[in-house]
Amino acid sequence: MSANFSQTIDHFAGRLAAEHATLARAWLERLDALLAVDRRDVFPSHQLLDHIPDVLREIAVYLRAPADAEIAANTAVMAKAGELGVLRFDQRASVHQLLREYQLLGAVLEEFFAREAARLGDRADATAAVLAVSRAQQAVLVLQQKTVDAFISRSTATIERQQARLRQLSRALGHEIRRPLAALRAVHNAAVPGGADLRDHVERLDAVAGMLERLAGLARPTDAAPNRQTMELTALARDIAGQLGEVARTRGVRVEIADDLPALTVDAGHVELVLMNLLANAISFSDPAKSDRWVTVAAGDGAGPALRVADNGRGIATDRLAVIADQFRHPQAHLDDELGPLGMGLGLAIVRDSMEAMDGMVTVESREGRGTIVHLTWPPSPRLRPVPAAR
Repeated sequence: MSANFSQTIDHFAGRLAAEHATLARAWLERLDALLAVDRRDVFPSHQLLDHIPDVLREIAVYLRAPADAEIAANTAVMAKAGELGVLRFDQRASVHQLLREYQLLGAVLEEFFAREAARLGDRADATAAVLAVSRAQQAVLVLQQKTVDAFISRSTATIERQQARLRQLSRALGHEIRRPLAALRAVHNAAVPGGADLRDHVERLDAVAGMLERLAGLARPTDAAPNRQTMELTALARDIAGQLGEVARTRGVRVEIADDLPALTVDAGHVELVLMNLLANAISFSDPAKSDRWVTVAAGDGAGPALRVADNGRGIATDRLAVIADQFRHPQAHLDDELGPLGMGLGLAIVRDSMEAMDGMVTVESREGRGTIVHLTWPPSPRLRPVPAAR
């Protein structure tokens, strides 16, 4: 191996290590040009820039490695590539996007090597230059495969979890639908007018059917484009309260929606599921022993957008708080017959899953006999941000 050969390799490796951050920004700018929407709504650039510069630095190290060395043996860079796959899955990318992103990275590296070869001029060893380009492209392909493998592994695990939840859903809703149907059948067989009881059972079936429609939104593929809409939460909450108005009046529950709820750009389906479930549960678990029964939705406290849904209902016993977010369990199962159309046993699992899908959190405070407060908080991030007030 000639001195010129070694000097050429060292030049390429040294320059790549020195320019890794600049090359990462160039790659991101090219990727930005391909996006149809603001890139901040797809992925926070700083997260990707935490990974891509590290990948480029490790490729620079690989250029100097012995001829029989493999980039796959570098556990640090392979771990970064795997993390990138998980990150892009969580950011709702697709496999096609991943492949395109690595193609752009390869193109950026090709142009980098062409520039550096031109800078060396006659001092460049042609064989070393070809070897450097070949090794860099080989590294890109290996890392691309690792990223895609991690992406697919995360996707498969998510699908399996969704399938398990859907199986639970089928069992639970089969039970929920059979109970009012049995009551309706008994009324029919006895040829007795159903009156209010019959109406309650019909409302229960209607509520179950509506929940099925909303739950279908939770089962869509994670890499599908989110249904992001700018919405006024005050208007949405009042619309949902209107849908539940007849049941609330029957139970003597007063529903109050504050005027100052935040306006957000979010996945509309998830927000609707959250508010529908919380208001329905609060109405369902109202305390008939209290003369004034109420549910309120107000702005909450937090670094980001927040809501506070409170009621003065039956409340939840301390030992039951730990299980209320379990799939298809509610903390007052012994009240099924009394609760009627909204005592669906779905618990806070839907609320929890919907908030997690929006990177939000749900916490619950409750005292038996006093009432319950549910806190909903979202991070102040590009994926979920307040909409500036109209001027």
